[in-house]
Amino acid sequence: MRRRASGRNTRFARGAGGKRPEHHRPAEIHSEGNQGTGGSSGGHLGGLTRVRDDPFDPDPGFAELYGRLPDASDLEPWLTLARSARPPILYLGAGAGRLAAPLVAAGIDLVLVDAHPAMVRRLRERLPTVEIHESLIETLRLDRRFDLIIVPSNILDRSELVKAAARHLASRGRLAFELTNPHWLDAKRHARYRVVRREVNRAEVEVTYPDGTVQEARIELVWPEDVEPFLASAGLRLVHLSGHVDAELDTSPTFFVVAALG
Repeated sequence: MRRRASGRNTRFARGAGGKRPEHHRPAEIHSEGNQGTGGSSGGHLGGLTRVRDDPFDPDPGFAELYGRLPDASDLEPWLTLARSARPPILYLGAGAGRLAAPLVAAGIDLVLVDAHPAMVRRLRERLPTVEIHESLIETLRLDRRFDLIIVPSNILDRSELVKAAARHLASRGRLAFELTNPHWLDAKRHARYRVVRREVNRAEVEVTYPDGTVQEARIELVWPEDVEPFLASAGLRLVHLSGHVDAELDTSPTFFVVAALG
């Protein structure tokens, strides 16, 4: 995909799904889970702890970082979506459970998936009665389909990942996910994020947390203008697209997509 020109005042479109969902959290660039980012090995550099998210070489420090962070207090739009769907809900990239645990506490029946062994251990300790799978998204093969699949952690950024999610959708099911907004990255309004390297459809960034920990992330960028062909490559159609509180393109850290088969 390639970037398309867009003015600074362009707002996110609203899809055929109708009403825009309520406010959803402006997640960290990779706010939960372990899938699809990378970087140099974790450790100490310049007095700071550095961690990386790499599903093929998991960094224990990454799980420790997310285990220290507080649980999500804003559960929308995921809670509303989950309550409107037939359970259970498939949650890809569940991470340390910062969103999953509050959703379970709210009565949502979840099936959780994450690729990081230490993340999965934390999930099983926190949520011993919940079905949990340790797997990469692209190799996931469950024996059933779901009415709703949620991916709140900005990780469904490659076509093969979207295809893997789509094969677990029921015929009338929905896939809801969040992606990093390239317009926001380019606007450079992000005090805690440093763009180390930038190409048209990818970026390497460093995210600094309040305790000084630096997370290295490699992001494949999907432009909001290119979402429809991105979905079509996986046999999906766009139902809804919006930004953080329907913000202007360069002020929303992430954007929210709902898709369906066909």
